[in-house]
Amino acid sequence: MPQFSGVIPPVISPLSSHDQLDGPAVDRVVEHLIAGGVSGLFVLGTTGEGPSLNYQMRYEMVERTCEAANGRLPVLAGVTDTSFAESLALAEHASSSGASAIVAAAPFYYDVSQQDLKAWFERLADESPLPVMLYNMPSCVGVVLDPEIVAALSYHPNIIGIKDSGGDLKYFEGLCRDHRHRDDFMIFMGPEELLAEAVSLGADGGVCGGANLFPVVYSRLYQAAVRGDACEISQWKAAIDRIFESIYRDGQGRMKLIPALKLAMQECGLCQSLVAPPLSTVSVEHADQIRAALPNLSMVCEYAVR
Repeated sequence: MPQFSGVIPPVISPLSSHDQLDGPAVDRVVEHLIAGGVSGLFVLGTTGEGPSLNYQMRYEMVERTCEAANGRLPVLAGVTDTSFAESLALAEHASSSGASAIVAAAPFYYDVSQQDLKAWFERLADESPLPVMLYNMPSCVGVVLDPEIVAALSYHPNIIGIKDSGGDLKYFEGLCRDHRHRDDFMIFMGPEELLAEAVSLGADGGVCGGANLFPVVYSRLYQAAVRGDACEISQWKAAIDRIFESIYRDGQGRMKLIPALKLAMQECGLCQSLVAPPLSTVSVEHADQIRAALPNLSMVCEYAVR
């Protein structure tokens, strides 16, 4: 079974139009992330707008990322879908493309029991050619994976871990308490602002959206957290606070993470700012805020690396 640790960013999906992937931009983003010291690449997650892309774009994103990574880093592919058949088909495609694992949140739309979810994940793990990482994402799928269900699924031979994006630190602490003694079940934190706390609890790493823009910040924060270096942890967390305030949040304090992140990456020459519907680009005022903040924010991050 593969073992993952460190920062595995949820890679943005660069678009050339609302229904077409920008292949050369995928290559640039992958090189940017590898140069920034990340430990893996997670495509078609929430930050990657996976559920908003048509199936051809999803397949292309997996293929292109695996080609660009060229075995230098593991690639994890999101397969979350309302259709089991589509999830399995994407898992099979990811396997043939060279991915290392798949990541699956609960199927959404229908209100089903925890036992139904357990059966769904077991079937996916039984039939998937790649190892499965569970994805707890209640804000998007409308259900929390019960710790008891996670515990039962954790002993399936083809389920290797969980990414928790619920933002409930007590829930996450419980996962770590129940599973951190094991070397066959990995635990990753989703919300990037909680990465250091997660590592202190025993997490294997984090899936940090901001690493698309400043991968070094999150890679260094993870390393500092592993060492328990309080001074450096504080330094990197302050940088992340600035990313939230100057990039993610608009002038009214509303979070616009994906459109804002893509605009900032466009300003850095990595990709276009296009997002897939139903998301929309940031307002003119928010765009001006991002452009004004980027030079100083980049200088702060670069200085901190030295």
